[in-house]
Amino acid sequence: MTDRFFGREYIAALHEHYPQLVDRAAPAPADQVLHVGIIDQWSRCIDKVGVDAPDRLQRITARPWQSERSAWLASGLGHDVRHAGARSYKGLINLKTAIDLVLYSNLIWELQPRTILEFGSLQGGSGLWFADQLEAMCGWGEVHSFERCYHCISARAAHPRLSFHEADLRDVTTLDAALLARLPHPWLVVDDAHENLEKLVACVASLMRSGDYYVIEDVFSYHSARVGLQRMAFGADRLALTVDRLGFLVDTKYTDAFGLNVTASPNGWLVKS
Repeated sequence: MTDRFFGREYIAALHEHYPQLVDRAAPAPADQVLHVGIIDQWSRCIDKVGVDAPDRLQRITARPWQSERSAWLASGLGHDVRHAGARSYKGLINLKTAIDLVLYSNLIWELQPRTILEFGSLQGGSGLWFADQLEAMCGWGEVHSFERCYHCISARAAHPRLSFHEADLRDVTTLDAALLARLPHPWLVVDDAHENLEKLVACVASLMRSGDYYVIEDVFSYHSARVGLQRMAFGADRLALTVDRLGFLVDTKYTDAFGLNVTASPNGWLVKS
């Protein structure tokens, strides 16, 4: 993985230019003066700030299934429709948790994908968000979004890097095989359609290269607010075996950034080995 996190530069600059703020004996340490609340800890562990864990990539069959908490509930995404507009993107529905938007931004920055494939367009808000992210952070790339209810996609979801395609993922042959074969790598595949996953993942995986990502949302476990339990979605155990057989590894940098599996994609941030 390419190191694209530069937080250590800030800590090093504090040590060089403001040593009195990171001196552990100082009467007014950095956290108190700068009102940050984490700089003291980081300044004492500068060699570890942003460094990947040695076991960052793990087999899905070796991972726990529980989550510390629900990313949906932690993001405040209830069912009050009056607040739906504040949770949109450029006025369009974008069903991503606040936590996962941060994770996707970081993965796009780290991966620098040439292609983003999205399964499940809804109104087009998430595809538009991905296109804007590519433009802002990479300056290249294409987003191709596939949707069964193609005519529900808004004309407002227009971007020169974004294309929508009609496809019924219950039948993988409705995907444009010629299109997929020509798309440049690295790929970031975002699956929010939850349809025919075993066959779809296997089909797409056959076209992926080492280092490409496949993010499976809302499938491997979900949070029940009523009983307060994490449960695997129906068929997810079999899908996990398929994922393992196809050579995908769970990237814990993203599944566990906010706590164990605190994401809408628990155990679902997968990198092709």
